[in-house]
Amino acid sequence: SPKGSFNALIYMHRYRPDTVSVVLNDYLREFRTKLTSHKNHLEAVSISASSSQGEKTKALKEIEKITKMIAEMEEYEREVLYPLATEQVEIDLDDGVKVNYPKLGAALKKIVGLDASAD
Repeated sequence: SPKGSFNALIYMHRYRPDTVSVVLNDYLREFRTKLTSHKNHLEAVSISASSSQGEKTKALKEIEKITKMIAEMEEYEREVLYPLATEQVEIDLDDGVKVNYPKLGAALKKIVGLDASAD
């Protein structure tokens, strides 16, 4: 994701057309579900009478951070990963990284020096 809330390492030689779908369904959505559960737990801590003021403050800060992460991941899924997953993009390893990397567009981190015009 753009701000780094979600990262996945995929080896190009292991990439298949359904890899983006696997990342989306098995990793991004799973991670977001776990964050939501953790956020719900923190919300319970923040309103609990048995929690100290320090615990409540810490929980509220963490809730704000997690809320931003979840929103970022939802936007990343909607704008980047889901469209790529539906395209089922294929790559040809014989073409090399300079040709294949741009096919996955905004889903990937920028690599300095990978610009096609840098030949």
